[in-house]
Formats: sequence, structure tokens, C-alpha cells
Amino acid sequence: MRPTDNINQLIKKLQLKASANLDGRVHDDIDRALATPQKSESADAKPNRWRIIMKSRIVKLAAAAAIVIAVLLGVNFVGRPNMANVAWAKVTERASEVDYVHMYYFKSRGNDFARHFEAWYANGKMVMRGNKGDAHYDDGRMSLGFDEHGMLTVREPSKFTAGQPVLELFTGGLLSAKNEQFNQQVPASVGDDFLIYSFDPSPRESDWMRGIFITVGKNSLLPVQVKVCHKDSDYDLIVFDYEAAKEPAEFFGPPDVGQPNGRGEVAVDGEEVEVAIADAPGLKTAILRLRSRPSGDTDKASFYLDVTFITDEGYRSGTNEHLGMKVDEAGQCGTGSAEGGLDKWPDGKYRNIRFSPWLRPAGKENTYIVEIRCRLETQED
Repeated sequence: MRPTDNINQLIKKLQLKASANLDGRVHDDIDRALATPQKSESADAKPNRWRIIMKSRIVKLAAAAAIVIAVLLGVNFVGRPNMANVAWAKVTERASEVDYVHMYYFKSRGNDFARHFEAWYANGKMVMRGNKGDAHYDDGRMSLGFDEHGMLTVREPSKFTAGQPVLELFTGGLLSAKNEQFNQQVPASVGDDFLIYSFDPSPRESDWMRGIFITVGKNSLLPVQVKVCHKDSDYDLIVFDYEAAKEPAEFFGPPDVGQPNGRGEVAVDGEEVEVAIADAPGLKTAILRLRSRPSGDTDKASFYLDVTFITDEGYRSGTNEHLGMKVDEAGQCGTGSAEGGLDKWPDGKYRNIRFSPWLRPAGKENTYIVEIRCRLETQED
């Protein structure tokens, strides 16, 4: 059995029936493309694709190579060395110079083959789009994720503000200049135009993965293709386009997050606060409670938020408890009925409440503004 992770609110719903393993990694994980996992009553409502996807080694590798590819295939080295002895460290060195790359991520599952996501990186900014219409923007200051309906799914500091090379930010170690184990690797195959590097899977992935094969331009020493091969003959393929950027500057600017459906002041460790919900058909009220982080808790969250909804019919939803929150950040979650599940409401109908809480300063001591962006998905949706 392949391990299954919560992957990508960013690419959670595949049109293909992909293997549980890669879907888990590339999905709950790319959302959500794209934040710390939150509790959710539904697989469709689990948080933040980008953060999750970044936690998966395979997805990290994919995104990594994505940002890695400036591919200057026409550039020749002076005094070129024996290509069979070119260590992987030289590839990571060249990749750190990349300032533009366009990437496609494909998934082959049996007789099906389809695009999984597409991404662009240029001069410190990135746009990633999933095959279901979800998107992620990183403008060098903040990272913003949006689902297929344009609703905010994540807001957090940019992945590029730490000053690290793009390469190190998006790899699980394989393309890191600091990884001595991989840096000494030499090509498994040398062709007229390309070098192919081969990497074995880690112990926890060896039950389903056969290996990772990266094709590198012989002159540029930059990746042009990454292929993750499964033992069952399925594979994931990342292809890089290295033409000069054609997208206008505004292409990389995130859209307006829009107005929240509900907004209220909540005191830390105070009473519950009821917030009226508007322009979210089927939802009437959100009940919020903000709690301080317990002493000694190792969670990186600053506060914990509990959220419950009341529907137009007066039905009470389940309570998402202990949602980790940081000031001026947001993430997407989901919940169903108070009885558990999405179809255990009193009238037996299906209701999936998806919501994104955003914690903002209120200008008052020990008090914050909680904004809620939400919608109710029915069976028809």
C-alpha cells in the first residue's frame, strides 16, 4: 500500500483517478499549492494546498525543478570537463542562477495522461495554476492561494523573503547545494545533448517508487525534465520551458481577495462571539472563540481558533477546534454537521462548509479581528 497524505487544496480534486500516494503528496499538499493543516470534516475541505504540497518530498522535487529551470541550453562551458564525471553539485550551482522558468506537471495513470498543474516563476515572483482552476500567487512579499471559486485559501509570508536561492526553497533536499550525499552523484547516462541523473527513493517511498530520473542539458547543466517512476509503471513528469518571459508584470500580481462574508472582534480567552454571515447562501452565522496557545505548546501558531456555523435552517455545524492562527495570516478549512460527516444534517441533505479565517490586529490589547470567508457546497456543487 502506498502512503496517503492530505494533499493540496490546490489540486485536491483530480479529473483522473490517480494513485493514492502521489495524489496525497502532490495535492494536500501544491494549496494549499500553495499553510499548516487544519482540521476538516471533508477531504475536499482540508487546508492549504501550497504548504502541504511543500511538505512532500516528491512534490517538493517537482516544484523544485520547476523553479530551477532557466535552461540556457545554448551556453557552452570553456574547457568543458568529462561530462560523465560532472557531479550533481554543479547542477545545483547553475540552477541557482535561474530567474525565469515555465513548468508543466503531468500525471500518467494507466491509460490516462493529463496536466496536473502549470507554474511560472520570474524575478522572485511565482504563479501556479491547478487543473481545476485553483491558483497560487507569490509576489515576493506574501503568498496567496485561491480555490476554483476564487475564494482565499491561504495567506502567509512569501517563500522568497528568506533570501535563500529558489532552489533550496522548493526541494526536499535533492536539489539543495547543502546536501553532500546527493551533490557527489554523477550522471547515470551521457548522451549527445543531455545528461541523466538517477536517484533512489527514500526508505519510506521505496514500497511504491522505483526511482527519480532528472534530465539535464549537457551545455547548461540545468534540468529540463524530472520523471518520478512508480513500481506499477505509472509516473509523474515535470517539463520545463525556458523561453524569455512573455507574461506582463501584472500577470504575477495576485487578485483582490474581496470582502469577507463575516467580520467580528474577538477577545483572546474571552467569550464566544457570534458573527453575521452575508452573501454566502445557506449560511447565517459563525460562532468564534479565540484562545491563547498553552504554555509549553510546541505548535508554531500564535493562537487557536474555534469555529462553528449556523445554517439558514438553524442547523448547527460541527466545531472546528484548535485551528492554529497567526496574525495577518489565513488558511482554508471545512466542516460538516454537528453529528459528523457532510450528509448527517437533520434533513439528511449534503452540506460541506468551506471557510477561510483571517486574523487581523484590532488596535486593542488582547483583542483581534477575525474575518471569515466562506461558502456552502451542496451535493449539486
